[in-house]
Amino acid sequence: MIRQERNPAGLSAIGFGAWEAGGGGTWGPNESSDHVIRAIHTAFDAGVNWIDTAEVYGGGGGSERIIGEALVGRPEIKVCTKVAPEQEDHYSDKGMRTALEASLTRLGRDRIDVYLLHWPAETIPVHQPWRTLTELKAEGLVGAIGLSNFPDVDVRACADTGELDYLQIQASLLHRAELAEFGPLCERYGTGLMAYGPLAYGLLTGALGPDTEFTDWRGGEVGSDDFFCVENHARFFAPEARARHLRAVDALRSVAEDDAGTPPARMALAWLLARPEVTCAVVGTRNPVHAADNARVAQEALRPEVLRRIDELIAAGGPFDTGDEPARS
Repeated sequence: MIRQERNPAGLSAIGFGAWEAGGGGTWGPNESSDHVIRAIHTAFDAGVNWIDTAEVYGGGGGSERIIGEALVGRPEIKVCTKVAPEQEDHYSDKGMRTALEASLTRLGRDRIDVYLLHWPAETIPVHQPWRTLTELKAEGLVGAIGLSNFPDVDVRACADTGELDYLQIQASLLHRAELAEFGPLCERYGTGLMAYGPLAYGLLTGALGPDTEFTDWRGGEVGSDDFFCVENHARFFAPEARARHLRAVDALRSVAEDDAGTPPARMALAWLLARPEVTCAVVGTRNPVHAADNARVAQEALRPEVLRRIDELIAAGGPFDTGDEPARS
């Protein structure tokens, strides 16, 4: 299913997230490129029509290179990639054009379907890279444009130009603050909302427990110099946070099994896609079976009584009271 509302690139409701596929220090090495490509192809064959990546994933473009291999012979698949400020001044006009050329080469494409600024620069105001991004769009080198991980004040400034096609935020049943903050804004401006982290990095699959050990950033060591990893380790996987979230997952499991008749992961994804402010969700995996399972959620819809039961659990607070408040600029 393709969500038509606020979706100028025609993205399917589920996109394949390739942060994990990049391997490297953050997620640990890939089992093999062939294994990752099988997962990507499985998602495509199950109806996913786009893939999300970034120049920084996999270190030095590793994720984009794997995707380039996976896209051979698949011109119908759309690509969303991101440019980051710390990579050799990539938020300057010259730097961004150089970054785009490198991404196109790694991906084996002559155009990027969706191009996003990955996060704010410390010293460069957003209007500078945004101007270059709109010029790249006017020149036809990129299609839709947008932001990922930006604060409210920058989002509004870009939306006021009338050019903000997509906003990418982190959102799941266990992290709803950004939905509350940016959902109404996206609806007001006609901006597509992409949600990443919809399974809370594995917690909402129901497969993780209090004794699960991690060899990636979720263990709190790998990627410890990365603010995103540090922040999300504290939010989801620090001992108290993990214990609270696992209690929430246990409550959701009973709804999934008794009321929805579906695994917790599929119910969590379906809940997110049922929200009117959400255009699409990015789901990452390196497992072909999981890739197919995730893709099928786009064809499913939760019954009203199931959605009502989930909303009741959230309203009751307890383990669903995440303590997250929307960031204010």
